[in-house]
Amino acid sequence: MSNSRLNNDEVVTGASFLKTNFLEDRGEIEAVFPEFDKFYQEDYINQIEIVKKLDSKFAKTKQQVKATETLYDFSNKVNTEMNVVSFKFKSAGVDTTLISAIKKNLKNLDIEGAVDKIGTLSTVIADNISALQPKGITPEYPETLIETGEKLLDLNTQQNKLMDDGEKMTDANQKEYDKLRKMVSKIIAAGKIVFKEEKRADFYNLRKLIQRMRAPKRDKNPGEE
Repeated sequence: MSNSRLNNDEVVTGASFLKTNFLEDRGEIEAVFPEFDKFYQEDYINQIEIVKKLDSKFAKTKQQVKATETLYDFSNKVNTEMNVVSFKFKSAGVDTTLISAIKKNLKNLDIEGAVDKIGTLSTVIADNISALQPKGITPEYPETLIETGEKLLDLNTQQNKLMDDGEKMTDANQKEYDKLRKMVSKIIAAGKIVFKEEKRADFYNLRKLIQRMRAPKRDKNPGEE
């Protein structure tokens, strides 16, 4: 992690830290550098809000990753379960073609195809329960399979919705982060000049700003405000 550059996930926090001092000192900065007028202030605040919204969209992509991992994990469990069922089918002399087709669907991530066939499999098991029960398949198992298919379909639906609704970091979005980052740098450069001989200059030092942001929070001692 760079010590002299705000990362994308830090830009809003850094800009917000700086905003407090900038709003207090803007009049003095404007007296030296007229471009830092009230319109620049409004643009700066608006840009923070724009990037905040992009941050929330980026957070959604993390939800997408989680949903995909959950779907894949459960799909793998169903595939393993099909291996067990297939073994019992073979022992009972029941055809396993349908199970192989389900496993192929799962491998190809054709979840809807797999769920459709799982429904058919539950019927096959019910029709052959007398042969399958001695091999360890209970009469209740067809209903359990239906529930498994429903859960698989639900996870697939959730994942698809997040992928459809989500928005990856595009070049246009990155430009918004870069624009705010440049505004932060410009304000810091101006403040550093204007308050060169004052303690306030510390607030216009990017390295110190980042240090304050990244400093681990500590518990207060008894009696501290």
